[in-house]
Amino acid sequence: MEDTRPIPEELLARIKQDDTDGITGKLKIFLGYAAGVGKTYAMLEAAQLAKNLGTDVVVGYVERHPRPETTALLVGLERIPTREITYKGKVFEELDIDAVIKRKPELVLIDELAHTNVPTMRHLKRFGDVEELLAKGIHVYTTVNIQHIESLHDLIEEITGVKVREHIPDYMIDHAAQIKLVDIEPDDLIQRLKEGKIYHPTQAEKALNFFFRKQNLVALREIALRRTADTIYHQKTQQSKSSDPCIHVEEHILVGISSSPTNAKVIRTAARLSQALHGKFTALYVQKNDWNDSNKANAQRLQQHIKLTEQLGGHVVIVQEDDIAAAIANYAKISGVTKLVIGRTALKKKWGVPHSKISDRLNDFVPNLAIHIVPDEENESIRFLGVRPQIKFEWMDLFKMLAVFGLASLIGLFFFAYGLKESNIITIYILGVLILATWTTGWIMSMISSLIAVLTYNFLFTEPRFSFEAYHQDYPMTFIIMFLSGFITSSLTRKVKEQASAAVRKSYRMEVLLETNRKLQHAKSIEEIINEGMAQIIKLVEKPVCFFEINNNLIIKSAFFKTDSMTDIENKEIAAAFESASERGVVIWAASNTHVAGMSTDIFPAAQAYYLPVVSGGNVKGVIGIALSKEWPLPAFERHILHAIINDFSFAIDKWYLQKRNEEVAREAELEQMRANLLRAISHDLRTPLTSISGNADILLTSGKLINDREKNQLYQDIYNNSKWLVQMVENLLAVSRLEDGHFAIEMQPELIEDIFQEALLHSVHLNNTHKISYHIEPELLFALMDARLMIQVIINIIDNALTYTPAGSEITLNAKEVGDNVHFSIIDNGPGIEDSLKARLFEPFTTGKVQRSDSRRGLGLGLSLCQTILKLHGSELTVTDNKPIGTIFIFPLKKGAVNINE
Repeated sequence: MEDTRPIPEELLARIKQDDTDGITGKLKIFLGYAAGVGKTYAMLEAAQLAKNLGTDVVVGYVERHPRPETTALLVGLERIPTREITYKGKVFEELDIDAVIKRKPELVLIDELAHTNVPTMRHLKRFGDVEELLAKGIHVYTTVNIQHIESLHDLIEEITGVKVREHIPDYMIDHAAQIKLVDIEPDDLIQRLKEGKIYHPTQAEKALNFFFRKQNLVALREIALRRTADTIYHQKTQQSKSSDPCIHVEEHILVGISSSPTNAKVIRTAARLSQALHGKFTALYVQKNDWNDSNKANAQRLQQHIKLTEQLGGHVVIVQEDDIAAAIANYAKISGVTKLVIGRTALKKKWGVPHSKISDRLNDFVPNLAIHIVPDEENESIRFLGVRPQIKFEWMDLFKMLAVFGLASLIGLFFFAYGLKESNIITIYILGVLILATWTTGWIMSMISSLIAVLTYNFLFTEPRFSFEAYHQDYPMTFIIMFLSGFITSSLTRKVKEQASAAVRKSYRMEVLLETNRKLQHAKSIEEIINEGMAQIIKLVEKPVCFFEINNNLIIKSAFFKTDSMTDIENKEIAAAFESASERGVVIWAASNTHVAGMSTDIFPAAQAYYLPVVSGGNVKGVIGIALSKEWPLPAFERHILHAIINDFSFAIDKWYLQKRNEEVAREAELEQMRANLLRAISHDLRTPLTSISGNADILLTSGKLINDREKNQLYQDIYNNSKWLVQMVENLLAVSRLEDGHFAIEMQPELIEDIFQEALLHSVHLNNTHKISYHIEPELLFALMDARLMIQVIINIIDNALTYTPAGSEITLNAKEVGDNVHFSIIDNGPGIEDSLKARLFEPFTTGKVQRSDSRRGLGLGLSLCQTILKLHGSELTVTDNKPIGTIFIFPLKKGAVNINE
């Protein structure tokens, strides 16, 4: 019997998805294949039904329709007023997303999902508004036509001949909770158009001749049916995948990304293939080592194609390699690619390079890989890419060439004078060309230096000398070989130089990433984590960065990090821009929605920086603002490295908060253990003296006349001793609580040590004391800097500890001796001593040993712990050592005090 149990990881993922669905809103799309099929009518009809069932429904935005039956369905539905925005002299009505969020209904109706907003709004596209509402937990009903789906853009343009400008990403369709296909026969739709129910008569006549031709509508209807069926089947497959015992081989589609104007069509074709096969979609960008980003149009197109890939659900991979075919083949082998999609523009034969078809080379590299070639009628003309950017000339290169060839000519003349062969002289000039290839800039210098080398050799060393004529029949061939040798060697040298430069750049980026991980792992505080993380981002992007610390979606504080490549004035201007109200509004939005925003995005594109939220423990702890340039946004490769750094940064913050939480838990456990020990000690140690006091008092009250005076004095003495012990214990408890709370004020001043000893003995030595207690001070008038109240408490506790743990008749000696600028205190007894195992935790709270006192009171174990706390406040420390041959010595130093005699 086959095991059909779900895989634990997949089951956990489904549980998390269910939890997410409970938090976020659900999207229902009413999909049509053309305008006029009844999408808005169906949406309003469903909204009326939801309202009748008790759902809180509002109308966010609905297009005005000439059809009265559609308008009638708006009756009874609450409408959120639209925003009127004036842009370029015209007034536009847009969805008021802030009003909808403030109203927060269960369900909102938003027509025309693919609509492009006015640029002044925070989202460029209306689907961005819908995504924000869904993130806030608001359900959305919306409408869209099939021609607006991004991956179908090229296909529908080929069918209808109409280029649709407004698109929505495919994930909006794929992730929708429900898709309702609003269908109507093409003949009925054409009849409705003729009756003026869709457009005005003049527009309807024009539409019938173009978009609304019957063959177009039939094809669009088929595409809509197929797309809806594929989406539903894909969702059903994902839901039942974990319980399906069959093994599914996942398709992996690979497409190449470039800056070609026609590359978008290839990407969309690959996305459609991936969606139809329910496979993984990857886009590979091969960045050449000699790639130059000076072409602004190419750089912008490349960024658009990368963004398009991500919108279509693809994963972008960037590699650096000169050979595109080899890079694609290597990645396909490593990643298990099953199908490759390339455009016909990539199949053009390069000028002067044989066998340059990428399809042929890929067949050689990976013969088992299925290759899909996308036909393209918009192929761009042949251009010599990579040549023009390198045709540059600098006057310094000319001086370098004159110096090199001047030196080579002098060496050649020296060799010629000694009768060396011409081949040696030719080698010198080729060496000069090689040196110039590594010393100069620009591809054109390789050609010029090779030509100058030939002319110089001809002028100086061929007959007739000192002219550009050559009589010998072998000279032309010699010149040609010399020119080609110089040109080829210089070109190869320049290529190696460029590859080395690219390797250095790549190594630097990788080093930044590795260094980031290493430094963040060793950071000890949240401030150090922020400083190190921002420093590494600045290294990568070479732009100023601002970190906004967030708590409950509010900015607590911000820190600006400048770059050395900019002047102080430029850094101050950027810092001031980060503090503006508009930029802080973008920061708060990014924190509230956990989404990137700002420059180079579709959300607040007019912002002055690119903002990335930093998520830790499911909450946004900060937002990073990077002051990018509008002309040159962050390149794709650097953007991937940046997001990797942000991930390391988030992990470091997670680790810090986890450590902090663990410390709090450990502290709480310690406090809880302390409370338990305290209650246990109080329940035992306080009960004994209280029982003795109450028992002795009861005897005196009830039998006072029956006992003699000696017995009464003994009872009085016991009551006094027990009450004295209770007072000392309570004093210790109060002192510990005040010191731990920081409420105990310390008054440091010089005190006479003899007075301190006498005061301590007065409070600790009982009338019937059985120990021999003495003190010795050297010199006699010795002062120490201390808080008298606390120091008396220390000495009392140490004496009480000695009285408790030494037998009757033991000797206790208090010593104070001047040693340099300090006074060394020692309290010595000749009792049984302290076990070595107990010394390590002797000064911890609730540590007690074997009691020697006859009344067997063991104490709470707070005395020595309190002494250590007080001495640390004095800048000292209590230590314990053995007294030879028997006993214990407690030692601590204090600063020597001085008394002003004139006062």
